[in-house]
Amino acid sequence: MDSFLEFLTTPLGLVIIGAVLIAIIIISTYNRFISLRNRVKEAFRAIDTYLEQRFDQLTKLADAVASYTDHEKSTHTRLAEIRSGYHAMSSDEKIKVAKEVENLESRLKLQIENYPELKADGVYLNLMRSITDIEEKLSASRRSYNANVYKYNTKLEHFASNLFGTMMGFKKAEMFEATEEKRQDIDLRGRLGGM
Repeated sequence: MDSFLEFLTTPLGLVIIGAVLIAIIIISTYNRFISLRNRVKEAFRAIDTYLEQRFDQLTKLADAVASYTDHEKSTHTRLAEIRSGYHAMSSDEKIKVAKEVENLESRLKLQIENYPELKADGVYLNLMRSITDIEEKLSASRRSYNANVYKYNTKLEHFASNLFGTMMGFKKAEMFEATEEKRQDIDLRGRLGGM
């Protein structure tokens, strides 16, 4: 035992100790990045599931609107195009297309305002309840996703771990952000007819 301790105090022993410590730090940092990246992926899968459910419900809603009018099928057509290519998209593409779907949803809701008989329809009311429920779950999932992306990106930017992260090929993740339309102030007076 004494000879082992003496060996550790030699220059070669100190180099070996240093190499072992560096290896432990690198392995620990790598495992932390993997853990954070997997949390981001898991949170995105939840968003992905809710986006697919929203596509389904919005398509049904667009069908209901289209049954009342033939000249407003462009929203339905675009939703169908997005839905058909959704599974082949990357995560970043899905984030971008989700923003477009939010705009289509707003247009669809504006179209519905022109048809009071549609708003009283039972199928429409059930679809709207379902969409509202999905939107709430999607909102919660986005918050979770963004929190995980924040942790992951922060780890990638901290000194020392940023060096290892770059060497190991980890890249920043994109956060879900509100569309420009959602950031603008709403003119309630204009929407409520000057009340």
